[in-house]
Amino acid sequence: MSEIDEEIRGEVLSEVYRQIEELDWDGLSPRERSRCYEQWVNDPLIGDKLARFIPREKVRVWIKDGPVKELPRVRNGIGPNAKYAFRRYPTADQIARQVLGPEWQADLDTLDVKPTRCVVKGSGSERLMMWAPAQNLQDLVWAGINARVDDRPEPLLVIGLPQGQRLGEGEQARHRRVARIAGLELIHTTLRLMRVAPR
Repeated sequence: MSEIDEEIRGEVLSEVYRQIEELDWDGLSPRERSRCYEQWVNDPLIGDKLARFIPREKVRVWIKDGPVKELPRVRNGIGPNAKYAFRRYPTADQIARQVLGPEWQADLDTLDVKPTRCVVKGSGSERLMMWAPAQNLQDLVWAGINARVDDRPEPLLVIGLPQGQRLGEGEQARHRRVARIAGLELIHTTLRLMRVAPR
């Protein structure tokens, strides 16, 4: 089978991300998501287009391991699929200003992933800001420890809570305690997904 035509690939990605946002993907159970995959395999705008380039039995895996797996990066505006996003989290600049103050801005040349991070500058200093959802706390802490070992700017861990998601004060206190034991600063903040026009 040949590679997927780039124009068709873009159309499929755009349609998958459009439907993901319409479905409120984050609120779906695993069973509901599984039904979505099955529907996408048979959708004329998704599965039928992909089946011209890859075997129909591989379409579900392509969707799951491609656009869906990339969804967090896409929503953070990172990677080649980001241009197909219908909703995005605040930019690194916006998060820096939200948690540190209006004079802070991100050095986008330092933007990296796993976890998402970049150097932010303001008030005559630099920080290595790293952000992820609450379930990735251990990745943030480990990245913060490694940043210290590698003599990077002072790490700042940010737990980004999607709007509408709440963490109890006890759980937030536990997160801060874990970070403090590692010698790291941690802040919780709400990240609101904003609608954007795909390019």
